[in-house]
Amino acid sequence: MTRPFRASFVRLLMLVVLGVAVSGHAPAASPQADESAAGKAVYDGIRAFGLTGGVAEVAGLSLVRDRVEMTFTGTFYFAAPVNGRVTGAVFMGQGMMKAAVPPVEFEREHVRRMLGADAVDSDFRTAVLRWSDDTFDVIGKAKTDGASTPQAQRLAADGETRFTTETGANLSARLAASILNNETPGVFVGQFDGGRRDRFTVLLDHQNRIPLANFRLNGGEKGVIYSYQSALYANDVWMAFYSTDDYARRAAVYSDTNDLVDVSHYRLDLDVRDLDSKMGLVARMDLQSRVAGVRAVPFNIGESLSGYQSARLRNQLRMKKARQGDRELAWVQEDWEGGFTVFLPSAVPAGERLTIEVELEGDFIRGVDVVPECFYPFSNETWFPRHGYLDRATFDTTFRHRRRDRIASIGVRLSEAPDPDDKDAFITRYRMAQPVALSVFAIGPFERKTQSIQWDNGDPPIPLEFNSVPSRVFPIKEDFILAELDNSVRYFKAMFGKYPYEGFGAAFHPYGFGQGFPSMLMIPPTDRAEKYTYAFIAHETAHQWWGNIVAWRSYRDQWLSEGFAEYSGLLYTGKRDKNGARSTAEMIKELRDSLRDPPRTSVGVARGRLNDIGPIIQGHRLNSSKSYGAYQALIYNKGALVLRMLHFLLSHPTTGDDSAFTAMMTDFVEKYRNGAASTDNFREVANAHFARSPMAQRYGLPHLDWFFQQWIYRTDLPSYQLDYAFKDQPDGSVIITGTVKQENVPEDFFMPLPIVFSFDGNREARTTVKALGPSTPFELKLPGRPRRVELDPHSWVLSERTTTRAR
Repeated sequence: MTRPFRASFVRLLMLVVLGVAVSGHAPAASPQADESAAGKAVYDGIRAFGLTGGVAEVAGLSLVRDRVEMTFTGTFYFAAPVNGRVTGAVFMGQGMMKAAVPPVEFEREHVRRMLGADAVDSDFRTAVLRWSDDTFDVIGKAKTDGASTPQAQRLAADGETRFTTETGANLSARLAASILNNETPGVFVGQFDGGRRDRFTVLLDHQNRIPLANFRLNGGEKGVIYSYQSALYANDVWMAFYSTDDYARRAAVYSDTNDLVDVSHYRLDLDVRDLDSKMGLVARMDLQSRVAGVRAVPFNIGESLSGYQSARLRNQLRMKKARQGDRELAWVQEDWEGGFTVFLPSAVPAGERLTIEVELEGDFIRGVDVVPECFYPFSNETWFPRHGYLDRATFDTTFRHRRRDRIASIGVRLSEAPDPDDKDAFITRYRMAQPVALSVFAIGPFERKTQSIQWDNGDPPIPLEFNSVPSRVFPIKEDFILAELDNSVRYFKAMFGKYPYEGFGAAFHPYGFGQGFPSMLMIPPTDRAEKYTYAFIAHETAHQWWGNIVAWRSYRDQWLSEGFAEYSGLLYTGKRDKNGARSTAEMIKELRDSLRDPPRTSVGVARGRLNDIGPIIQGHRLNSSKSYGAYQALIYNKGALVLRMLHFLLSHPTTGDDSAFTAMMTDFVEKYRNGAASTDNFREVANAHFARSPMAQRYGLPHLDWFFQQWIYRTDLPSYQLDYAFKDQPDGSVIITGTVKQENVPEDFFMPLPIVFSFDGNREARTTVKALGPSTPFELKLPGRPRRVELDPHSWVLSERTTTRAR
């Protein structure tokens, strides 16, 4: 939900990330006569990872975990059992690992791009293995008594710390939760080193928790093979995959199917009086258990903080307490961890409702030197605890803040008054009554500029507010921003359907990007009357529909948010800018040109085109250390252009009437309002509307499955050429004949193309011709000879190039 702010009108503002180091492990829970302390004890035993559980000498021992095959010749040093279960070992010797690439074209191409190979394989000399599955039953058969070595114990200790530092995941907590919650099958992690590919990690998590929380892979992927890039403070995913069973039955479930609890309501109390050193947060979460027997619940917080400048260590919100009612709960949170785990006092049955309260504190507020009076969370998306992905909840948020500051947040501001217990403080309360997935806030000397949004259809007006700053801080043309917010939200309501929130607005933030949260945008000073400004504000406003009202189902569907918002911005700019058609054409050209740009890498520029990195259904996985820029170009830019082609296909080919497109988009919103939609969900809605369209009738097309396959699941980028000639007729009419040539696509690639005829007297006629295979003949009758013939002059259909030539 982030859109870069164009450099052509950004007032350059340098972001300075400041932080004071905090460290220390979570304190031990006080003794309790319940399962909470017992759960913490299981964690402590796993975390200790002392290699006192015996040794095993092996020769050619084979271990197969899903599609990952490993062989070992050497010595295993086992961890001591915890509650009778061995959950880890260190291997030293010689080994081989091989993982066949799944039957997915993108994965095959990605592995070749990352490794120059047709499979992920490597030798290794050491391996640190952790598990909650039956791995010990395979590798521990030859176990005998024996002592570990100092080197093996160092590998064990370093492996645990490294895993958390590099991913944000607490592996011991994941194993403890897997065991306590009786997950089947369990988790397997192998960290391999000493071979030709240096250090890399294999992760198999059949409940999808680490792939989701720490790799943002929530499409149901159970396996990840990755390598940490220390210079980039990021992991390069070599391969992500579903289980072999999933591939065999050609079906997988989304990751949130395995969520343990559903959070329905947050009561958040923030203490942000001490902005220079800490933020206090008490989060009361109303939950409902989704499965039977839950004893340990992991939550994410601050997981998006980078390893750069140790931000995830320095600025993380650290746990202080957890309780259920008046009962204190045991919990764990380690240094560098992007979350925490709470151990419940008893196993919770499915459907049971409970409230958990957690107290956290940390240096999670950032200021900016050039705007020293304004403050924001270090991460706008991950500052409060969450379980699952984009889970929706209602919010009651209370801020205790300095008297001179004002708070901007989502929802309705209920009150703003002096703090009766602190003469230097204020208390401000907000409520978001509609269930939403994301919340945000900003702190500063905001001057609230307000007006009322008067809906064109007579719906009750709602307040519009822009949280600006005094001119001494930063000069902003507030009237311009208010007008654009008002214009764009009314435009999109008419186009996409009802706006559901009780107010709308924005808050100033001094960064070179914008974000569209429910009912509130975070935007830089976008106050110049030019096409990029209109597109920028409209893009963020459109996120009220694309991302908030309708969320994306998984990372593979995020083009439904960013691509849709990008195209919405283009549509608005075409209406708003004084040079609407020309400005839109220029911006469309920029989007198309970006697909031909070469990928950037960590060491320079690669060969090829960003368009060819992968299909837009791959989401953020398109970006890697060898393909920077692919996510932006494909999800935002190509996503917008794909939606624009659907706009063309749902418009009348001769009159240009596009009411069917608007009807489709409105229908899509209503079907998935306050929910999440997948690309397939959108395809089904688009199919229903397209089947009744003139274009479908003209070409005998019952659905759009062919379109989605070509443009969303593949990377083809055709080139088109129209060759034509005239034949004058005795009655004064003209027959135009010719061929449509289509290159660089498969033989079955099909696409209707617009053709425009210009006649004397500024008259135009429009129709379509089809492209199918390398060459398609056509013949049309015209009332007279046109002055000009143009194939797709307005660039409705995406192509490498489109040309028209008279024979």
